Amino acid sequence: MSNEPSPGRTATASSDESQHAEQARRQISQLTEDIAQISESDISPAQYFSEFLQRVYLATQAFAAAIWVRTPQGNLQLQCQINLRELGLDRTPDSKPMHDELLRQAILQAKTKGGVIRPHFSHNLEGADQVAGNPTDHTILLAPILQEKVIVGLVEIWLDPSHDANALQNVHHFLVRMAAFISLFNRNHQLRQMLGQQELWVKLENFARQIHGSMHMTEVAYLVANEGRRLIDVDRISVATRPGDKCEVTAISGADVVEKRSNLVVLMRKLFDAVIDWGEKLVYVGTKDDALPPKVLEALDLYLGESNSKVLVIMPLPDEREKERQRKARSALMMECFETNLQPEQLIARLDVVGRHACSALYNAQEYRRIPMRFLWLPLAYLQDGLGGKSKAITSGVLGGLTILILAMIFVPFPLKMEANGQLLPKERVWIYPTLPGKVEEIAPGLKSGSRVSKGQILFTLSDSDLAKQVSELQTEISILENKVNLPVQKPGEGSDKGTDVVAIQEAKTTLRNKIEVLRRLQQRTNANLAKPGYFTITAPRAGIILTAELRELLGRIVKPSDALIHIGFIDPNQAKLSEWEIVLKIPHKHYGQVIRAYDRTDAKELRVDVLSTADATQSFQARLAKDKIARQANAQKDDNNEPEPVVLAWGRINGDDIPAAAQITPSLLLSGGEVHTRIRCGNRPMGYSLFYGVWEFVYEKVIFPFGWR
Repeated sequence: MSNEPSPGRTATASSDESQHAEQARRQISQLTEDIAQISESDISPAQYFSEFLQRVYLATQAFAAAIWVRTPQGNLQLQCQINLRELGLDRTPDSKPMHDELLRQAILQAKTKGGVIRPHFSHNLEGADQVAGNPTDHTILLAPILQEKVIVGLVEIWLDPSHDANALQNVHHFLVRMAAFISLFNRNHQLRQMLGQQELWVKLENFARQIHGSMHMTEVAYLVANEGRRLIDVDRISVATRPGDKCEVTAISGADVVEKRSNLVVLMRKLFDAVIDWGEKLVYVGTKDDALPPKVLEALDLYLGESNSKVLVIMPLPDEREKERQRKARSALMMECFETNLQPEQLIARLDVVGRHACSALYNAQEYRRIPMRFLWLPLAYLQDGLGGKSKAITSGVLGGLTILILAMIFVPFPLKMEANGQLLPKERVWIYPTLPGKVEEIAPGLKSGSRVSKGQILFTLSDSDLAKQVSELQTEISILENKVNLPVQKPGEGSDKGTDVVAIQEAKTTLRNKIEVLRRLQQRTNANLAKPGYFTITAPRAGIILTAELRELLGRIVKPSDALIHIGFIDPNQAKLSEWEIVLKIPHKHYGQVIRAYDRTDAKELRVDVLSTADATQSFQARLAKDKIARQANAQKDDNNEPEPVVLAWGRINGDDIPAAAQITPSLLLSGGEVHTRIRCGNRPMGYSLFYGVWEFVYEKVIFPFGWR
């Protein structure tokens, strides 16, 4: 019996091998299609590497497999592996460093095709401190993962060393093609990440644009709450602001109106207050931290009893612009989740981003709300923009203001007021003058300002040498004549020494009567004291009070009939009556024409006079001035420069039914000679003329009149 296989048996074996090869080919093709499909799918890199490596492991019938990815620092990091522990890389101390150096050299040499490394192969490159090689009993196949012609990772498999060179090359080519799918997945994944980031940036940009697009506090708060909830993907966002010492819940996502009296909002406000006073972020993820401040812990317990939050974060929003003031946060956000699939760390990170944008928007809205009189400044700002900018607005405003001012000066009526100084004086008053020149010898005792005097009361005693001479001569003549009259009468036929002639006696009597009458008239005229020749007295003409402030300085002074001695007013000092007083005005002559024309222009019998007493400069009063109370003569008086200035005297009335009681002079200010400043209202004239009539008169006097322009 021959040992050679029969032709039938050989054909059968070849057929089985062919079927087996076809089945393996179809399996590899199916695995390749699977790898191509998952490379196009949107899955996480970890899941993709696991699915990819399992299919490559099955397709190559490898003993072990691994995927290495290069980190940003340049190191290789294991992403996924199969049977890596069974290789025995940690059998000797040098095995793992040798393998790591092999991978590092594969990256550094930038071999885009990878390579095949036989078992226990090693080599030492020049300049390398570590030997690179394969310390295992299996053949290593390396395929690079490329990204823009840069090696970003390696696919490594370990095969049975019994494979011949052709089979190893075929497997290596297959591994390189499969590694290209990883590059495709990485490119697609990065593209999806970029699109996702772009979408996130678009949402964040829209969020920032919306919350910064308004300055209304409530509107900004609701935008932060509603748009922030969508951006973070949580159940509820609440916004609190602190305009004063206490917080107020301004907006709650999903709620059109905040019911401030509801129990939930009240407890929420208390929790906001406690956290802002604390100044730190509050994070609750299902368990309470006992290290929290007591007030925060108490407010949190009360709020959780009302709310079913599984995740709760309260973030105070202190603005950078208030760090120097060391003030508490003026706003805060509350994030709540009842059910979520995301990690709390991710939600808190998103809340931080939202909070940074919301902080400045809420701060700006609160600062805007604090601006006083916004209803006035906003229209002005819109007007400025409409005029084309700040410079044009200022120019237009100045021109408009000047136009309005000029029109007002021309067409707006304004009271024309003429200034005049004056004094308060009793209506009935008299100055006492000496009848003769003489020396003041005596002043009546008790005579002082404000004291009462009666009619005929002696005020002063004066002496005059001429009067003494006249009185003495008259008294001597009267005495001689009396002696002559008393002589015996001479009878007819008697001598001259027997008596006086009757005719002479009659002449003496007539002369005596005349001298006595002259002396009586002299005494009556001068109040002369006949017992003391040369002395005469000054008496009060009627009862009144003394108005002169100082009298003692007159004692011993020689006075003339033109010198005033004392001023007496006929008023009741115990009961001041406005009807007994008047204002004596000194109207400057240059204002006289305006005052006189005012009566004809206004058809008024009396002009209103505004009075300001220097005794009380905080209140003004009123008086009335009639036309017939203005003198028709100008008197000269000294001005501030001691130059004569003509003035016209006028007498104003300070009482009457036409003067309001509140505008009448206070009786306590009625002081004789008290100085007042007055303004006589001369009717309404154009505002420009009323305010600058002095300038107009100066121009007319100095410019128009000299050149005869009118």
